[in-house]
Amino acid sequence: MLADCPMVRTSSSRVHQQHLRARMAEGANSNPTAAMTAASRVRHVVMDTRGLGQKEAVAAWQESIGVLYDVRQRSKGDPFSFSADAFHLGEIVLTGYRCVAHSFDRTRARIGRDGLDHITLQLCLRGGHGRRDGGSADQANPGDFFIADLAQAQATATTAEFDSLNLTIPRRLLAPLLKAPDEQNLRRIRGDAPLAALLRNHLGGLYAGAGRMSPEEAEAIVQPTIELAAAALNASVAEENAAAVQLALTGQIGRYIDERLLDPALASEEIAAAFGISTRKLYYLFEAHGGVASYVTRGRLQRARKMLADPAQQGRSIADIAELHGFAYRTNFVRAFRKLFGITPREVRAHAAEGRRMRDDPGDDTTMWHWIRQLR
Repeated sequence: MLADCPMVRTSSSRVHQQHLRARMAEGANSNPTAAMTAASRVRHVVMDTRGLGQKEAVAAWQESIGVLYDVRQRSKGDPFSFSADAFHLGEIVLTGYRCVAHSFDRTRARIGRDGLDHITLQLCLRGGHGRRDGGSADQANPGDFFIADLAQAQATATTAEFDSLNLTIPRRLLAPLLKAPDEQNLRRIRGDAPLAALLRNHLGGLYAGAGRMSPEEAEAIVQPTIELAAAALNASVAEENAAAVQLALTGQIGRYIDERLLDPALASEEIAAAFGISTRKLYYLFEAHGGVASYVTRGRLQRARKMLADPAQQGRSIADIAELHGFAYRTNFVRAFRKLFGITPREVRAHAAEGRRMRDDPGDDTTMWHWIRQLR
């Protein structure tokens, strides 16, 4: 159950937010011991619309989760409420979420604007969640996991009285451990799968104990949590065909490649030699990524997309960015870019400019959804 705690952000005026901050600061100053204790714990925030009017509650919900999704209430005649309770555990965010029936959308235009590259594993506790164009077999029910890749388009809906735990992980940390990193979006992981059950129990315990954790304790639990999440996803993708050491080795090689993506001399032979393996072994390890060349190309294109969306790089031409990322010809770059992202480099730059205009007044950044946006 989510804690009954005052809401830290609403759609009401900035005066309300400033008043709340003043009260928090006053409490900290008047009780230094409490302030020191809070500082020794992981970051925690609670949002709850109970006590707000219907319009205020809906506006607060859309304003907060709207950082990530276009959202709509499905049954507008029903009383509306939502609550969320989140813990920032360093490089991952764990959120308990409750809401009435609603729909989520992430369009290619939105993806182009925000450039988020995270994967969320959602554990359904009550109600269901699935793709709007899917059948009952696609819907995650209590005990199941529903996977959302924030770098891919989505159109999903929940049932009434939906309750979930959500683990959000940056792709750079999870993808190297997955056998099919680009095939996770909108997947249902059955709750009766052994590794899914282990992950479910782990997340429940983590959520229950996170409020008592220090930042150092949270940091120590991050990597085991990510590895367990990867194991649950891999067991559901296909029959295991690689030992844990191979997954770890693939992750190390992936990080090595990521650090050298802009090196024009990067080659399979050099990568294999750096890890003391044959090129044949290297190709086998990266089969799930479409091959070493595909992994490198995808990484370079992802770097290029970030540069296109960077306001500091607006003066640099698309041709220059293409060449910097290993594409001698602009047309080849545009073709590969559109194939991977479903949008052109010019469109990404235009959407990013639009997104920056929308975020000129970002307001309060203390919600879990802003934490997720800041994960890298």
